[in-house]
Amino acid sequence: MRITPSSSLTAIILTVFSLSPFVQAQQSALNTEIQILKIDANFVESPRLNAAGYMKKSAGRPSPWLEVEVTFDRAVSAKEPKYAEELTVNYYVLLKNESVNEDKKPTLLTGSVVHVNVPQEKGLHSVMFVTPRALAKFFDGKVPSNAQQALTDVGVTISGKNGLLAIATFKGTVKGDKGWWDNSAAFTLASGALLNKSETPFAPLEWDFYETLKSKSGN
Repeated sequence: MRITPSSSLTAIILTVFSLSPFVQAQQSALNTEIQILKIDANFVESPRLNAAGYMKKSAGRPSPWLEVEVTFDRAVSAKEPKYAEELTVNYYVLLKNESVNEDKKPTLLTGSVVHVNVPQEKGLHSVMFVTPRALAKFFDGKVPSNAQQALTDVGVTISGKNGLLAIATFKGTVKGDKGWWDNSAAFTLASGALLNKSETPFAPLEWDFYETLKSKSGN
C-alpha cells in the first residue's frame, strides 16, 4: 500500500516492515478475461493519525498488520461488459506456524472480498488484512519479524457471475481449477481473520488504488 501525508493538519503515517517475498504469481491457464499478475505480502504498521484536538492513547511503535495484495488484469473483450458487475477474490493464506499448533498443522486463513464495477484495465488491485492481535494468537505471541518468515504460501482465486476466472499461487502449484488449499485435511482452517480494507484503519486510504468493495447494502 502506498501512502502520502494528506495535509499539515492531518497526516496518516504508515510504515512497511519488510520487502514482500511474494512478488509474482504462478497461475493455471484458464483462458479467461482475468490474469493474476502478482501476489504481495507485507507487514505494515497501523496508520497513525495526527490531528488537532486528538490525543494518542497508545504508546510505542504500532504493532504490525499483515497486508496481502493482489494485482490483476481484466482484458478488453467485446464479449464482456466494459465494467464487470461483480468479481469475487478469494484469499488463502498459509501461515508458517505448525510448531505452535497442537495438531502440528499450519493454519490456513481464508477470506474473500467482492469488488464491483471492475473495468477492463491493466494493473487492478485487491487487498485483505490480518490484525496484530490475530497474528499474535496464531503465533502464540511470538510473531515473526517479517512476512517471509510468517507465511508459507498465498493462493488466490477470482470468480465472476459464470464461475472461476483465475487461480494463482506464489510458490505452490495449481492444476486446472484446483489449488494446494483444496487439501483441507492438511491444515488447521481459520475463517474470519482476513479482513477487507473497510474493516480496518486503512479504510480511508488509497481509494483510487484498490477496486471498489461491494457495500453491505449490495449497491
